[in-house]
Amino acid sequence: FDKAWKMTRPPFERVQVPYEGKMLDGYFRKPNGPQGKKYPVVIPFQGADTMAEATILNGGAYTARGMAYLVVDFPGQGGAMRLHDLHLPPDTNRIAKALIDYLETRPDVDATRVGMQGISMGGYGVPRAASVEKRIKAAFMSSGSYDLKSDLFEYFPPIQERVRWIIGARDLADARKQLNEYNLGGGLAAKIEAPMLIGYSKDDRIMDAAGSLRLYEAAVNSKRDMVEGTGHT
Repeated sequence: FDKAWKMTRPPFERVQVPYEGKMLDGYFRKPNGPQGKKYPVVIPFQGADTMAEATILNGGAYTARGMAYLVVDFPGQGGAMRLHDLHLPPDTNRIAKALIDYLETRPDVDATRVGMQGISMGGYGVPRAASVEKRIKAAFMSSGSYDLKSDLFEYFPPIQERVRWIIGARDLADARKQLNEYNLGGGLAAKIEAPMLIGYSKDDRIMDAAGSLRLYEAAVNSKRDMVEGTGHT
């Protein structure tokens, strides 16, 4: 990826976002527009195997529609975990706060119009972030989740060791204990005010589609809708 960067000029820039004493590495892409224009922004929250270098290449779908795209390796992903030992916390609003704080410093961003898009584990991370971080104005999850433990960890056992690693647990027993915090219970879902499009697929082998329904039913203060057939990602 770095070699390609030297050979051809990419339509995006490298960025670093401060996060709790460390830096999240990633990329920012925006539409071609006049100097001084401020763009709404989409932040993708991806899954267990995702890296920013792959994700940023999908940004053209958003820039073609007038939106910018901020992509970083979240804690638990890519370089954030492998190089900085940052694991995914249950309260993902901490990550969203850092990203939106950064966006507010950019003169080419309309930070009053920030949306988040989630796939796989991001199907939990996005609504959990939106339950606290009110600067998220819209959310879409292709595989929505209410409870990461029941919707992913117990539903698809082959991913358990991967999830254990991502959240920084010692073993699977410790992972089960820690995952009790990775949900939208205790009234958190009702605190979501951003409109949501909650996707699910009846043939999703990895994420339990019932979690999308639980999220929909609990998020009573969100103008929300469900759509079937989005696939896992």
